[in-house]
Amino acid sequence: MTTQKLMELTLRKLDRPTDSATLALYKDRLLGYLNEAMLDLTAEFRPWRRDTLAVTGGQADLSSLPRVCLKVLAARIDGQRRLFYYGATRSVLLFPGMGDGTVEITYRYQPDLLEELTDEPQLPEGIQGLLVEYAAARERGRFDAASQNAARLDLTLYRELKGKLRRNCPAPDLSQIYHIY
Repeated sequence: MTTQKLMELTLRKLDRPTDSATLALYKDRLLGYLNEAMLDLTAEFRPWRRDTLAVTGGQADLSSLPRVCLKVLAARIDGQRRLFYYGATRSVLLFPGMGDGTVEITYRYQPDLLEELTDEPQLPEGIQGLLVEYAAARERGRFDAASQNAARLDLTLYRELKGKLRRNCPAPDLSQIYHIY
């Protein structure tokens, strides 16, 4: 779902028109709310993914991953867990005893913030509706007491759904700590 679609859904939830003039009027504020929600959901949901990474001379550059890596959770080569450690910087992984090849990395990532109307949130499709809930609640909270009460209810619903999300999110299949001595 694009940023524009998220903003249009937020405006509809607020019973406001979704024409281009209204969208331009609310763009900066709604963009800020959507980004706040993304950061909040990232802290709660802790999204992860698996990607293949090239290893050269026993070193892999994490900056070549498609998302910003917060923490590497596991490394696998041909389905086997592989020992690794960080190099001189957090953007380099070292694989002792390995030359060149590829490795499958499981890592937590930080989604990029939304900037343009064509950007898509780097969160799973199923939780993007929470971005709309949060943005609508924050916008509603700016007005009179009745609107603020509705905003409190919306934020309570958002927090409840966010809590359920955390309990039901898939784990990255890392049931044990992996050490080689």
